Amino acid sequence: MIKSILIEDEINVREGLKKMIKIIAPQVQIIAETAFVKEAVELINTHKPELIFLDIELEDGTGFDVLNQVKLDGLNILFTTAYNQHAIKAFKYSAVDYLLKPIDPTELDLAIKRAEQKIQNNTAYQELLQTLKDNLNNVDKKIVLKTTNQNHIINTQDIIRLEADGAYTNFITISKKIITSKNLKYYQEILDDNFIRSHQSHLINKKHIKSVKNTTIIMSNSDLVPISSRKKAKIAKLIN
Repeated sequence: MIKSILIEDEINVREGLKKMIKIIAPQVQIIAETAFVKEAVELINTHKPELIFLDIELEDGTGFDVLNQVKLDGLNILFTTAYNQHAIKAFKYSAVDYLLKPIDPTELDLAIKRAEQKIQNNTAYQELLQTLKDNLNNVDKKIVLKTTNQNHIINTQDIIRLEADGAYTNFITISKKIITSKNLKYYQEILDDNFIRSHQSHLINKKHIKSVKNTTIIMSNSDLVPISSRKKAKIAKLIN
């Protein structure tokens, strides 16, 4: 059995989630539930659950308030939220699972299966949770890049540029090159304003621009990046 706590402020959602879990994942045992930050922290510290279903909006605060008051060691969390742009961006940055309300049973099933795998590989998951916590607290913002073999946790200020390669994206950082299976548009939507699209196939970190010559940007590592005609005025304004 997987010992679990349900932290959710909407009674209807809480009851519906319990019913879905009972049908989809009978191995998940809900041992306690609450809608309050303070009580959630007490329950986590008392019961030390293996899995937590954590809503973002609670009666007296947020799920992130809970996250900031408990030790992450041994915790596996499935966040639940109505659409919240800030929260979803943080989850994507940190490669942490979340479920959008209304919760889809198929998505719930897949998320629980992934959680079970994370319980078996707890150390790697704790790194993702810590990255989420740091990002929410604006501590050296990092992004998690998942490849076939491992998770790469990269400080965003160390990213020089991104280059599209079909459905894949090449990350060029100050120390390495990483290929991910998500497209360039995905990263453009979640990276901050320091990253600008200079060309259909290129997203660059403006902090690493060394100089501009005609229709070419010279980056801090001496890479040459083209500027599309539509972006030329914007890039020139940025440099000036």
